Parts: sequence; structure tokens; C-alpha cells
Amino acid sequence: MVKVYFRLRKGWKRLNKDAQQQVGHYLLTQRRDNGYLNAGGKVDDYYTQFGKVLEAVQRPEKALWLPKKSLIVKESMGRDTIYGQFFAFLSGDNYIIPEASDISHMTSTAVCCVLTMQHQTGKALDTSLIRWLKARQDKTGGFHASEMAPVPDLLSTAVALFTLRLIGKHPLPATSFIEAHWLDMGSFAPTIFDEYSDVEYLFYGLLALGSDE
Repeated sequence: MVKVYFRLRKGWKRLNKDAQQQVGHYLLTQRRDNGYLNAGGKVDDYYTQFGKVLEAVQRPEKALWLPKKSLIVKESMGRDTIYGQFFAFLSGDNYIIPEASDISHMTSTAVCCVLTMQHQTGKALDTSLIRWLKARQDKTGGFHASEMAPVPDLLSTAVALFTLRLIGKHPLPATSFIEAHWLDMGSFAPTIFDEYSDVEYLFYGLLALGSDE
């Protein structure tokens, strides 16, 4: 989590002053007394985690957000999934590193979860997963979520860039791709065809910027 935080800080520092002010304003519009809004406009504990981290990205003195208990996960990310095991790993709970027996049916983010867990626990990295992940990056610098995904997206790009840097690999530059997803509201769009955002995608935008070298 600390490594993620410093990549977020690096992404934040890459923004010019006007963009930083826009981000700060956007966060305020998404915050309520009891938490942060989700994509549907309701206060949501899962999205509040992203909001709190982003507050600390702007103001390092608030960087006491590192979890002391299990992270809140979406209902669709049950503990029996790769994502559930990854969140358990981040939280220090009991976890099992999933076996990637059929990567053709996996997503880029799931592959990143497995590679990160392998790296952080000192296990040998699955070279087939690395090759598969690097093949998901197209000439724009963005990463596709799967072999069938028609366009690259910001979530897959942020997580893939971070993971490949973490394990010492060198993806193509993605600055132009990331900048193309910037919205004047002070956040980032999920894909080039979207004009909406939320605090989760602001997180991914800054993570992508901070992981792009």
C-alpha cells in the first residue's frame, strides 16, 4: 500500500497547479459528512476508501490511512475470487495466491493481482502472465482489460503500469493515453468514450500518471 501511495503522490506532482486545484475542487464535490459518493451519487464505504487516500495524496500529513483492518471490497469481489484474495493479502488477512491456470479467461487486473502477490511474497514470477499482460498494451500506451476488450481503459492501464514497474518490467510510455482521459471537472474518464468519473477513477488516473515513466 505504501508503494501505491508514493506512485499516487508522484502522479499528483505531475499535474500542473491548475489541474491540482481542479482535483481538489472535484474531491470536495464528492465528499459528504459521512463519506464519499459512488458512481450512483450515494455515500459508499468502498468509494470512501479511495476518497480518504486521495485526501492524503494532496496532504501527506493525513497519510495515516494505511488500513489496520480488512479493506472494504465490493460485493462482486467475494473472498473466493482473485480480487478477494488480493484484498485479504493487502489487509494482512489469511490469503491464498491463486493459480493462473487459464489466463485467456482472466482480466488484466486479475493478472496484476497474481503477479503482485507473487512479487511481494518472494515467489517466482509466472513469466506467461507477464507476457500476456504486456501483450495487452496497445500503441496508445493504454492496456486492454482482456484479449476481447475493444479499447484500452484507465483502470487496466493504471494497474498494469504499476504492476510492471513493481516487478521491474518496462511498459511503453502512456502519458498521452492518460492525458486523453482527463476531464475538466478535475478527474479522469474510464475510457476515451466516457464523459463521467468518480473518486475511484481519479485514483486510477493519478496512479497511472505516477507509474508512467
